[in-house]
Amino acid sequence: MELSFEIWPNAPYEGMEIVGVPINSWGDKSVEWCMERTAHHGYKAVDFIFDKFLELDEKEYAATIERVPDLAKKLKLKIASIGAHFLTITPKRWKVEGAMQMMKKSIDLAAAIGAPTVATYIAGYYNPPTYILMTPTEAKDLLVKMMKELADYGEDKGVTLSMEPHEGTIINTPEVTLEICERVDSKNLFLTLDFGGIEVGMKAHKSVEEIIGQFEGLVNHVHAKDVTGTPGNWNMCWFGAGLVNFQRYADALRSIGFKGYICVEWEGWFKGGLQGVGETYGQGLADFDRAAPEAREFLSRYFD
Repeated sequence: MELSFEIWPNAPYEGMEIVGVPINSWGDKSVEWCMERTAHHGYKAVDFIFDKFLELDEKEYAATIERVPDLAKKLKLKIASIGAHFLTITPKRWKVEGAMQMMKKSIDLAAAIGAPTVATYIAGYYNPPTYILMTPTEAKDLLVKMMKELADYGEDKGVTLSMEPHEGTIINTPEVTLEICERVDSKNLFLTLDFGGIEVGMKAHKSVEEIIGQFEGLVNHVHAKDVTGTPGNWNMCWFGAGLVNFQRYADALRSIGFKGYICVEWEGWFKGGLQGVGETYGQGLADFDRAAPEAREFLSRYFD
């Protein structure tokens, strides 16, 4: 296992009600600049939130896509994933259709720059509470339909699809996550595990070892973070200050043979869950030239 660092623009998650992501000191810098800083701080790979590319105009978008693979090779930096978080469990057809178009565009980007997977968080159902509008059967049917279509699209492009189980989403337990995977029945569908999602949403049901053990053969990416709190009332915090026992997670991942990247997903301090987005535009620990090396120093004792 090796560490990667996630790059995102300022306030990328507008409309995703369970998180509030602040600004960061790299948020207004170019894709290439961020890659160079990531390599400078000793990371082996970089992850991109797709919105970082979407901020570019059409001409610069195309030019950046051409430049990125050569720069990655020069820096000896792998591109671990593209994070594309547009999907929502909702009966509003036009929102689903628009989100699916954006997801396919993110898969196209991944194929063009050499990212092996597109990781996606699927908002809705529990938070925001679209269960008011949909039955559980309708919600699961919609998720299966979306995942199958995107997994097939990605397979044609040589890019895997990796959905992210998380507290607040309909895939908030191992059982329902595995149910969706079985129904999609695609060799191109994988899982992105998030320590926060496991710690807050799943650990009340089973141990870390049991949870990760159930996902053997399905995990192709991991998001590392630390959290405090309980379902519906939780906070992200600096590494080492929260509930996550990083050694247990590392041992459990090794036990299932995981050899992929552990992504430092540092989104600042925010309050998640049912009580709102917290400090959406707050500072948190916004200096990525401090956050990146300190996170690597902390996590490398477990994963590097």
